[in-house]
Amino acid sequence: MSTVDTLKKIISDEKFARKLIETAIKQIKAKDFIDAMNKKLDPSKLILNHFHSIIEQPQIKPLVQLALRIYWKDIESYLTDANKVYNLLCENPELRELLKRDDAKRYLNYAVATTYKRLYEWVWFGKNPYA
Repeated sequence: MSTVDTLKKIISDEKFARKLIETAIKQIKAKDFIDAMNKKLDPSKLILNHFHSIIEQPQIKPLVQLALRIYWKDIESYLTDANKVYNLLCENPELRELLKRDDAKRYLNYAVATTYKRLYEWVWFGKNPYA
């Protein structure tokens, strides 16, 4: 499915948009989480980097921003509730074990908060999330 086709589907189908959000969260690998946590990396940059080549294309950027604005309440419901993200990540047995640790829980809270901030600034103000 092309990027434009995916965006059209997101805009027209709320369930598809929610599923896309959940799928993106579930794709976080235990190794990547551990590496980022140990190196104290800004997790929002790590997460958003996967989409950089798509979302910064001048012809695609306004469409992605529109799609995200339309479903902002759904996005916000995940990125303001670390427990929702925690529950999705715990579907991966490796992450479930890791997230029992206090340092991993703290990092997850940090990841959710910084990702919300950077994504909000990109969606609503066009601020580069990688700066």
